[in-house]
Amino acid sequence: MGLAASQARFLGLTARKSNVEYEGQQVNQQRTALANESASLYSQLTNLKVPTPPDIINYYTTEYSFKYNDVTYTMSALPVRNSNGTYSVGLTYDATVANFKELDSMTGIDFSNAQISTLAQYPDFKKFLGDKYDDNEQIKMMTSNKNYYYQIGADSDAKTYQYFANQVTYNMVSNNASLKYNQAGEYESITIPELSEEPISVSTTTKQDSTAYDLAMNDYQKEYNEYEKTIAAINAKTETIQQQDKTLELRLKQLDTEQEAVQTEMDAVSKVINKNVESTFKTFA
Repeated sequence: MGLAASQARFLGLTARKSNVEYEGQQVNQQRTALANESASLYSQLTNLKVPTPPDIINYYTTEYSFKYNDVTYTMSALPVRNSNGTYSVGLTYDATVANFKELDSMTGIDFSNAQISTLAQYPDFKKFLGDKYDDNEQIKMMTSNKNYYYQIGADSDAKTYQYFANQVTYNMVSNNASLKYNQAGEYESITIPELSEEPISVSTTTKQDSTAYDLAMNDYQKEYNEYEKTIAAINAKTETIQQQDKTLELRLKQLDTEQEAVQTEMDAVSKVINKNVESTFKTFA
């Protein structure tokens, strides 16, 4: 190989080596960017708050109630102390409300053995009828299959009604209640002037608020599903980054091998050039 050809070859190898080094730098920059992205994902992972399921112990409530004239009253909220030392107490209680429905007189209900009374003996029914009839109006009442039926009026135009007993929850507020506590700080008795001037014993019971617990559990499940979704997304991105980094690492090894081969060939060409120079100068010496 002549001197000129050797020099051209050396220049070509030098350019090739520069290209390999440049591509290697590019690969390293890409791997650095992937490393930063991976570190960011790891930071997101470590900063994730793991959802905590609700503790059922926190969903028990204390209920205060008392019974008066066979009606159970429950405090709907904690009593509020007034400036004069009395308490404002919200109460709820259930009561039976009489309802009536007018039926077709041809229903076939047999009133032949029915009890005969006057309307005055049935105040709820009288209230339902309004002013249509007076207190002395004859009324028949009978029971069939645990249902109550009433018949009012003469046989020719008698009307038949069915009785329904519905349980309705009522609310009341006493603004002048008095409370007495036991040594444990719990309510022992209460005086409600609207009911009685005498103290009434208060019962304390602990009840689970299953509705609130179920709602909290639903919220937890949603949060946990979102947490799992985020974890899966981070893991998928991390796996993709790792695969990309492996590909770049393999390419970098190929570039290293190529650079070593180019350097070896450059060394060999450099020796040829040196020999050509040396022999040329000897010729003209």
